[in-house]
Amino acid sequence: MKYIKSKFCRAMLGTLKVTQDNPRSVWKNVPVQDFTDDSDIDWSRFISDIDKQLYAKYNLNEDEINFIETHVKAME
Repeated sequence: MKYIKSKFCRAMLGTLKVTQDNPRSVWKNVPVQDFTDDSDIDWSRFISDIDKQLYAKYNLNEDEINFIETHVKAME
C-alpha cells in the first residue's frame, strides 16, 4: 500500500490516467516492484523516504523530482 501512496507511483499512474476509470492499461507506466526482503527498496520506511529511494532507483533528475514533489500531493 505504501507504494500506491507514493508520489512516484501516483505520478507514473497519472501519465495515462485521465478519468476515474481504472483499467489495467493505465498502470502500464507504473514499474512493478519487489516487496520481499530482497528488495532494493526499504518498504519499512516512511512514504517520503520510499519516494526518495524510488527517485534514485529510476535515476530521476532534479527537474523530474521537483515536478513530482510540487504537483503530486502527499497521501500519508
